Amino acid sequence: MKVLTLPRSSKMTVLMCLAIQAFVLYTIIARHSSHSLWFIVVAFFIGGFITDLLSGVAHFTFDYVWPPNFPILGPIAVEFQQHHQTPTLDPSAILTNLTKGSYAALPLAVITGIVSLEARDTTSSFLIMISLMATSIWMLGFHQIHAYAHMGSRLSPEDFNRAVAAISQLPARQQRKEFAKLFEELGIPRFVRILQRCRLFLRPEVHWQHHRSFETDFSSVNGWSDPIMNWVYRPVALRKKAKELAMGASH
Repeated sequence: MKVLTLPRSSKMTVLMCLAIQAFVLYTIIARHSSHSLWFIVVAFFIGGFITDLLSGVAHFTFDYVWPPNFPILGPIAVEFQQHHQTPTLDPSAILTNLTKGSYAALPLAVITGIVSLEARDTTSSFLIMISLMATSIWMLGFHQIHAYAHMGSRLSPEDFNRAVAAISQLPARQQRKEFAKLFEELGIPRFVRILQRCRLFLRPEVHWQHHRSFETDFSSVNGWSDPIMNWVYRPVALRKKAKELAMGASH
């Protein structure tokens, strides 16, 4: 039985998302022009945290919750499992990456636009609306950011796994430094690498920890929510793994 899936890439979806985001953002700023622009800076970081948190929740469910035959979400879960086996992503596939981001960003932008029509011109409503739009913008780029954390087009899965295995045997203090060296050699664009070092984008030398055990560090944007959410994810992941091992042993 064929399972319902979403298109891997859609130029129309991405363009529609960008157009609606621009329109809603302009409308919000125009209607609340009396408020300080500093709220936009604050909203940028709020949106980044919320998107990171939601990406971690989604990632965890795709790893441990959704069955392969579940409509739309099942095929995405299968794709995530394949990503575990071959942990590479291609940042040059911009249309595909932005399409995946737009599936979450577009509905949020539409909802924000509708809600903003009824919102009062107050400081709190402006901050909420602009934070929602910041979240939508972060969501549009989340998979592209995740792809840069792997830079899969420059390193084969075998070489990546071999390097990860070798570095993982080193003392903990040395591991972070060696992983930083590894990703310096992959040709990540300089401006992206700067954003990674500033922790605005997901750092590959941090994200590799997820691919060691698939128990922690599920976020795919910047990792800001991982220190908090790992307290939730790891115990649940360990229980899931233990249950699967027990079921496998019984058979």
